[in-house]
This record gives sequence, structure tokens and C-alpha cells, in this order.
Amino acid sequence: MPRKVQFSREMIIDAAIEMIRAQGGESINARDLGLRIGCSSRPLFTAFKNMNELIDVVRKEASERFLRYMKVAEETDNGEPVSKRMGMRIVQFAYEEPNLYKFIHWSGSSMPDVATLSEIIAAQYMRDYQLTHDEANVFFRQMMIFSLGLCSMITHKVYNFSSDEIEYLLHTQFAATLAHFKQNGCSAESKGGTL
Repeated sequence: MPRKVQFSREMIIDAAIEMIRAQGGESINARDLGLRIGCSSRPLFTAFKNMNELIDVVRKEASERFLRYMKVAEETDNGEPVSKRMGMRIVQFAYEEPNLYKFIHWSGSSMPDVATLSEIIAAQYMRDYQLTHDEANVFFRQMMIFSLGLCSMITHKVYNFSSDEIEYLLHTQFAATLAHFKQNGCSAESKGGTL
């Protein structure tokens, strides 16, 4: 009778995410991950074909956790527009989980959750601020550029922002961008490009 696998994919994924939280995405290797869960590297390759597959699955799970974190903004009503709460949650995630944020957003050439975020937040912009579909998508892109810059400064420890400073910066940028759209609309030049 074959020996029962003691280490599930879920256990391995959770251990990898904990390693990333503690040490960053570059810390993931088969030997250290095996040690973390109490085995050699062999069970990792029973559950996964290779390290590339394991890291892809871990990145997908980390992105799903990020999106669940974002859902709280939709479900918690504190009197502020959902889109503002979502913007704050993005930056709060970077502040609270800098290594996980970097692993999701700054590893490789793709950001797996931007398309989903774009759909969710642009739809909120349309409802909350009576923007057209085009305006809402461009507005999302402009706010995302600002938010990603802020998150980059936070996760790379360029500046230690307080929560109040983060909220002020996001609020003033959001208000200025919204005022621009309300006054000028969405120009043809601002529609180009994709994230």
C-alpha cells in the first residue's frame, strides 16, 4: 500500500505564504520551504511539478487573499463611498503586508488582480460619482498609478507614512482627480494605454 501523503498542497501554500510574509518572495526555495513544514524538499515535488508551478500557485492564492481583503471595503459601510474605502484598503494592505504586497504586485511583469480591481472599482466610480464607463476606467487608472507609487514607497521603506498621512494623501489626490473629471471629462488622450 502506498504511503499516504502527509503534506497537502494547502499546507505547502500556507507555509510558503508565511515565509513570504516574514522574509519576502525571494526567500522561497525548496529546501527552506521543506524545513518550514518539517520535511525534505521531496514532498513539495509530489504536490507540485516544480518550483515554478508552486510559486505560480502561491502567487494566485496570495492574490485571492488580497481580493478577499479588498471585499471588506465593499461589505463595511462607514458612510464613505465604497471606492474611497477600496483605495484605502489597497494601501493598508501594502502597509500591513509589505512582503506579500511586493510578491503579488512587483514580481515579474504581471499584476494578476488589476483587471478584477478595475472592474470592481470602476463600477463603483460610475455609481458613486456618475462617471461614464470610459471616465471611470481612466479615473481608476490614474488613481491606481498614484496608489501604486504610494504603496511602493511604503513597501520599500522610502518613507514611513502614518495612517493619517496615507488617508490625507489619498483623499487629496482623489478629490483633485475627481474635480478634474467633473470639470473636463475624459479626453481622448487620457484613454490610451493599459495596466
